Amino acid sequence: MSLENKITVIIVTFKSQHIIERCLDNLDSKFNIILIENSNDVNFTNNLEKKYKNLKCYNTGYDAGFGPALNVGIEKVQTEYIISMNPDSFPEQGCFEKLIKTAEEYNEVGMVVPITYTKSNSKETKQYGYFEKNSHFVKDNKNNLLVDWVNGNVFLVKKNLINEIGMFDKNIFSEFEEIDFQRRIYKVQKKIIINFDAKSLHLEGKSADPKFDFEMKCETSWHHSWSMFYYYKKHWSFTYAFFKCFPYAIKNFLKALFSLVKGNKKNFIIYKLMCLGFIVSVLNMRSSYRAEID
Repeated sequence: MSLENKITVIIVTFKSQHIIERCLDNLDSKFNIILIENSNDVNFTNNLEKKYKNLKCYNTGYDAGFGPALNVGIEKVQTEYIISMNPDSFPEQGCFEKLIKTAEEYNEVGMVVPITYTKSNSKETKQYGYFEKNSHFVKDNKNNLLVDWVNGNVFLVKKNLINEIGMFDKNIFSEFEEIDFQRRIYKVQKKIIINFDAKSLHLEGKSADPKFDFEMKCETSWHHSWSMFYYYKKHWSFTYAFFKCFPYAIKNFLKALFSLVKGNKKNFIIYKLMCLGFIVSVLNMRSSYRAEID
């Protein structure tokens, strides 16, 4: 079986009209792609399907969040491998083939990611690590690094792993959904592998139209606090989560007061939302906040 028939690419979009065609044009047309649009904008998705014959689009009908939308795509995948990528990610030519090759060479693999580079910095990002603090970064002789977690804008997983550990947590709208998934990979004693020969450019926060930057920052801030507490409570305990997150909440409260005194309205809103996200999560209420975008 050819490599392209082994994978399905899933892209989750929301207000991504400004960048999605650039993203799709960067991908080889031999790959089958599923796009999950977090809205009821069927004109947007219909037009994309007409232009890209290897693309199948689905609308959630509302802003479901990254994890729940990705789950919609996962349910439709029939191939052995799934590659998830953000609309503002641009894998280099041959990246997917390298990810698959790595996945097939390591029995303990749970997820494979390329090394990420940013537009503002030609150096690689180092947003990866271990759940045990005494571990050290040591690449093997194939230029691969085994880690426990990574902030990956592109990642490959085996479909049968998802059958084993479950899909992305539907309760997490955004933030911490990937590390929650990776924690579950860790619990079944699988590894995440970074292939340093596979590379991807990430534009960082450009998935949604830049004109909505503040609204998206508000949404991210609220959910970062909500999801952080939820994540720690889920994998440890309420008490552990509270003592882990409470100092962070106090800092945000003080920053909100300082911003209010200084008259910085936007910063005040951001820090206030961080505090509210924590409180709502502590009260065991669902992740309800959504960006106020028409």
